[in-house]
Amino acid sequence: MATRCAECLNEAIERCEITGVPLCAGCLWYTEDGRRVSERAARQLSEEGVTVYPPSHYLDQLGAAAQLPRLPEAPPINTSHRNGNDLIALFAGITGVFSIATCFGVGITLCVPPLPLLPLLLGGIGLAGSRGANNPEQARLLSWIGIAGGAGFVALVLLLIVGSLAFGTTTMLTSVFVPRTIPTPIPIPTPVP
Repeated sequence: MATRCAECLNEAIERCEITGVPLCAGCLWYTEDGRRVSERAARQLSEEGVTVYPPSHYLDQLGAAAQLPRLPEAPPINTSHRNGNDLIALFAGITGVFSIATCFGVGITLCVPPLPLLPLLLGGIGLAGSRGANNPEQARLLSWIGIAGGAGFVALVLLLIVGSLAFGTTTMLTSVFVPRTIPTPIPIPTPVP
């Protein structure tokens, strides 16, 4: 497998004899005594009084034959795909919004008591795993929406329980925990002629 130059995207052909980093022909400096070094090592040697030749000194002599082999660039990271942490946070956000919509207004008849605990659970898991998500900020936001939806339901139920106990009635609790049924009509006997 080809090694990439430490200074650019070209394929390395040598290693610096002082630092050991891989270098291509375009980044390889030469000392008067024939050592091949990196630019940083060449500057240090130059400060010590050693004569150093830049890469262009030899590349110019080679002319058109000095075409540097270039390695392909790594493909960019695709952030449009979601990983498991992103999906958990997304489900937490969706179920949190659904919980808020159904348990606090629009569709209160659809509010099933254990359902709003799902966004609370998913939000906690999503928040804990948000660091490993492709988009951590979005994962945290969606997780907090899920937590708010689930916690809002828990707070509503606790308020109903406290209110019922304070006023000595259980009608508020039965409206939440007992499923609504359609009353069956009472049969009326038909008169016999």
